[in-house]
This record gives sequence, structure tokens and C-alpha cells, in this order.
Amino acid sequence: MLVVFAKIGSTAFGGGSATIAAMRQACIRHGWMNEQQFLDIVVLSRLTPGISILAQTLLVGRAVAGVPGMFAGLAGLLTPALAITLALSKLYQLINGLPSTITPLHAIVAASAGFAIAMTLQLLRDSFAGRRVVLTTVIVMAYTGLAFLVANPLMVMGIAIVLALLLPGLFNKLEKHPPEESSGERPEP
Repeated sequence: MLVVFAKIGSTAFGGGSATIAAMRQACIRHGWMNEQQFLDIVVLSRLTPGISILAQTLLVGRAVAGVPGMFAGLAGLLTPALAITLALSKLYQLINGLPSTITPLHAIVAASAGFAIAMTLQLLRDSFAGRRVVLTTVIVMAYTGLAFLVANPLMVMGIAIVLALLLPGLFNKLEKHPPEESSGERPEP
């Protein structure tokens, strides 16, 4: 686990979205969890205070290897990321004012936005998998509309949590339940 998270920490550039995508790929590839379990961890990590990527790393580590997995995940994620960040910060200080660096720096911003959009689309796809599409669409659209109306993301999250607590039946209806298997007996006429 330490090696896997060290690779993520050394290659997942672009912040949260890129790191989430790399964690998702690693968890699925290594068979640590399925799509739904990973999505649950992403959602749960968003509800925790502090840096959600660290919370997500702790939750994945705990699911895979308990407390040692939590420490291995954090050490693996943070050590290379810290070294690279320090080196890139120093490099940025050196080249920021040069006219020849303006276009490449703008390209990096565009690539980061692309990562964020790609991750959002992957999470949306995972959110709709195995669920009632119409009801899920309504909830996603309502939450998105709420995010546009309320400027504070904490208030948006708080409103969503209150709604989930007040209307738990609505969210239970999201899951498609397979038809019950027949017992092989024929109904009486």
C-alpha cells in the first residue's frame, strides 16, 4: 500500500481531482474495493472537516489494511508530494516573471480544469450506476442548483445533509432492487 500511494503522491498532479482519479484506479486495479465502495469513501471524505484527500487516504488505508494501512497511505501520499511541491515552488519562483513561461503556465491551468471536469464526469457516472436514473438526475440537478444559489459550500452541504435526514426514504429509493427470486414453487390457482 505504501508503494501504491507513493506512486499516487508522485504522479497525481492537479490537486484533488487527479488524486481522486489515481486512487480510484489503484483501488479498482488492486481489487481493494469496487466502484460503489470507492464512491462511498469519496462522499464520506467530503463530509469530514479538513482536507478531504487526506481523509480519503485514511479511509482507503483503513479499509485495506486497518491502522497500518492508514499510516502507509498517508506516508506514501505525502512524502513524494511534499518533495515535488517544494521543488516546483522554488522553480516557479525562478521562472514566474519570464515572458517565455506565460503560455506554458496557462496550459497547466487548462489541464488542471480538464482533470477536474473528467473526475466530475467519472463520479457522476458512478453515481448513476445501478440507481434509478430519473430520481438520481433530479437530486443531482437540485443539489447543483442549490450550489448556484448558495455561495457558501458548507451551507450547501449542510442543507443537503438536513434534507437527507428529513427525507431518508427518498434516498433509499435511489437504489434499484433486483426482483425477488422465486422459490421455485408455483402459485396456487
